[in-house]
Amino acid sequence: MSEAAPDPGVPVTATISLGADIEHPVAAVWNAFADTGQRVRWGVPEGEEMVCDIDEFRPGGSIRARCGSPGALEFVSTGQYCALVTERHIVTTETLTRDDEILSTAIITWTLTATSTGTRVELVDQVVSFVGQGMIDGHRNGHDICLRQLGEFLNS
Repeated sequence: MSEAAPDPGVPVTATISLGADIEHPVAAVWNAFADTGQRVRWGVPEGEEMVCDIDEFRPGGSIRARCGSPGALEFVSTGQYCALVTERHIVTTETLTRDDEILSTAIITWTLTATSTGTRVELVDQVVSFVGQGMIDGHRNGHDICLRQLGEFLNS
Protein backbone atom coordinates (compact mmCIF):
# COMPACT_ATOMS: atom_id res chain seq x y z
CA MET A 1 0.00 0.00 0.00
CA SER A 2 1.42 3.37 -0.94
CA GLU A 3 1.57 6.31 1.42
CA ALA A 4 -1.02 9.01 0.68
CA ALA A 5 0.21 12.36 -0.55
CA PRO A 6 -0.04 15.15 2.03
CA ASP A 7 -3.22 17.25 1.89
CA PRO A 8 -2.17 20.64 0.46
CA GLY A 9 -4.76 22.40 2.64
CA VAL A 10 -3.35 21.09 5.92
CA PRO A 11 -0.81 23.26 7.79
CA VAL A 12 2.64 21.71 8.20
CA THR A 13 4.39 22.35 11.52
CA ALA A 14 7.96 21.98 12.69
CA THR A 15 10.32 22.95 15.46
CA ILE A 16 13.71 23.81 13.99
CA SER A 17 16.66 23.96 16.40
CA LEU A 18 20.01 25.26 15.15
CA GLY A 19 23.13 26.62 16.80
CA ALA A 20 26.50 28.14 16.07
CA ASP A 21 29.63 29.03 17.99
CA ILE A 22 30.80 32.52 17.11
CA GLU A 23 34.27 33.67 18.12
CA HIS A 24 33.14 37.11 19.27
CA PRO A 25 31.87 38.36 22.63
CA VAL A 26 28.15 38.34 23.38
CA ALA A 27 28.03 42.16 23.18
CA ALA A 28 29.25 42.11 19.56
CA VAL A 29 26.75 39.40 18.57
CA TRP A 30 23.92 41.25 20.33
CA ASN A 31 24.82 44.52 18.58
CA ALA A 32 24.88 42.81 15.17
CA PHE A 33 21.27 41.79 15.79
CA ALA A 34 20.06 44.94 17.56
CA ASP A 35 21.43 47.31 14.89
CA THR A 36 19.10 47.14 11.89
CA GLY A 37 21.81 48.32 9.51
CA GLN A 38 24.05 45.42 10.53
CA ARG A 39 21.25 42.83 10.55
CA VAL A 40 20.16 43.53 6.97
CA ARG A 41 23.74 42.77 5.86
CA TRP A 42 23.99 39.28 7.41
CA GLY A 43 20.29 38.41 7.79
CA VAL A 44 19.46 37.29 4.24
CA PRO A 45 21.11 34.77 1.93
CA GLU A 46 23.71 36.07 -0.51
CA GLY A 47 22.07 37.34 -3.68
CA GLU A 48 18.91 38.40 -1.86
CA GLU A 49 18.00 41.72 -0.28
CA MET A 50 16.14 42.87 2.84
CA VAL A 51 14.70 46.30 3.59
CA CYS A 52 13.39 46.97 7.11
CA ASP A 53 10.46 49.38 7.00
CA ILE A 54 9.77 49.15 10.74
CA ASP A 55 12.15 47.84 13.42
CA GLU A 56 11.11 48.85 16.94
CA PHE A 57 13.75 46.82 18.80
CA ARG A 58 12.04 46.64 22.21
CA PRO A 59 9.55 44.31 23.92
CA GLY A 60 6.23 44.77 22.14
CA GLY A 61 7.89 46.55 19.22
CA SER A 62 6.84 45.91 15.65
CA ILE A 63 8.91 44.49 12.81
CA ARG A 64 8.15 44.83 9.10
CA ALA A 65 10.62 43.91 6.40
CA ARG A 66 10.49 43.19 2.69
CA CYS A 67 12.90 40.63 1.31
CA GLY A 68 13.68 38.45 -1.67
CA SER A 69 15.16 39.12 -5.08
CA PRO A 70 16.88 42.52 -5.31
CA GLY A 71 14.45 45.06 -6.71
CA ALA A 72 11.46 42.71 -6.40
CA LEU A 73 11.38 42.09 -2.62
CA GLU A 74 8.46 39.71 -3.16
CA PHE A 75 8.14 38.58 0.48
CA VAL A 76 6.83 40.65 3.40
CA SER A 77 7.70 39.68 6.97
CA THR A 78 5.68 41.22 9.79
CA GLY A 79 5.90 40.49 13.47
CA GLN A 80 6.62 41.62 16.96
CA TYR A 81 9.45 41.51 19.46
CA CYS A 82 7.79 39.52 22.24
CA ALA A 83 10.71 39.54 24.68
CA LEU A 84 14.21 41.02 24.72
CA VAL A 85 16.79 40.67 27.46
CA THR A 86 19.97 42.51 26.49
CA GLU A 87 22.78 40.13 25.53
CA ARG A 88 20.67 37.10 26.59
CA HIS A 89 17.71 36.40 24.30
CA ILE A 90 15.32 37.68 21.64
CA VAL A 91 11.86 36.21 21.04
CA THR A 92 9.94 37.31 17.95
CA THR A 93 6.87 36.39 15.98
CA GLU A 94 7.01 36.41 12.20
CA THR A 95 4.32 36.05 9.55
CA LEU A 96 5.62 35.74 6.00
CA THR A 97 3.40 36.72 3.06
CA ARG A 98 3.68 37.01 -0.73
CA ASP A 99 1.01 38.86 -2.70
CA ASP A 100 -1.14 38.99 0.46
CA GLU A 101 -1.07 35.17 0.81
CA ILE A 102 0.09 33.98 4.24
CA LEU A 103 2.91 31.50 3.67
CA SER A 104 4.00 30.84 7.25
CA THR A 105 3.90 32.10 10.78
CA ALA A 106 6.47 31.42 13.47
CA ILE A 107 7.76 32.08 16.96
CA ILE A 108 11.55 32.44 16.81
CA THR A 109 13.84 32.42 19.85
CA TRP A 110 17.49 33.47 19.72
CA THR A 111 19.54 32.69 22.85
CA LEU A 112 23.07 34.02 23.38
CA THR A 113 25.42 32.34 25.86
CA ALA A 114 28.98 33.43 26.63
CA THR A 115 31.59 30.71 26.08
CA SER A 116 35.34 30.58 26.65
CA THR A 117 35.88 31.37 22.95
CA GLY A 118 33.02 33.81 22.32
CA THR A 119 29.27 33.20 22.05
CA ARG A 120 27.02 30.21 21.55
CA VAL A 121 23.96 31.24 19.52
CA GLU A 122 20.95 28.91 19.73
CA LEU A 123 17.96 29.46 17.47
CA VAL A 124 14.59 27.72 17.83
CA ASP A 125 11.96 28.35 15.15
CA GLN A 126 8.46 26.99 15.86
CA VAL A 127 6.92 27.37 12.43
CA VAL A 128 3.60 26.65 10.73
CA SER A 129 3.63 26.53 6.92
CA PHE A 130 0.38 27.05 5.04
CA VAL A 131 2.00 26.13 1.70
CA GLY A 132 3.67 22.81 2.40
CA GLN A 133 6.99 21.32 3.45
CA GLY A 134 9.02 23.55 1.14
CA MET A 135 8.42 26.54 3.41
CA ILE A 136 9.62 24.55 6.45
CA ASP A 137 12.76 23.63 4.50
CA GLY A 138 13.15 27.29 3.53
CA HIS A 139 13.00 28.38 7.17
CA ARG A 140 15.65 25.82 8.13
CA ASN A 141 17.93 26.72 5.22
CA GLY A 142 17.49 30.46 5.73
CA HIS A 143 18.31 30.30 9.45
CA ASP A 144 21.32 28.06 8.79
CA ILE A 145 22.64 30.59 6.27
CA CYS A 146 21.96 33.51 8.65
CA LEU A 147 23.89 31.88 11.48
CA ARG A 148 26.87 31.24 9.19
CA GLN A 149 26.72 34.76 7.74
CA LEU A 150 26.47 36.32 11.22
CA GLY A 151 29.84 34.77 12.10
CA GLU A 152 31.34 35.80 8.75
CA PHE A 153 29.98 39.35 9.14
CA LEU A 154 31.56 39.72 12.57
CA ASN A 155 34.87 38.37 11.23
CA SER A 156 34.98 40.92 8.39
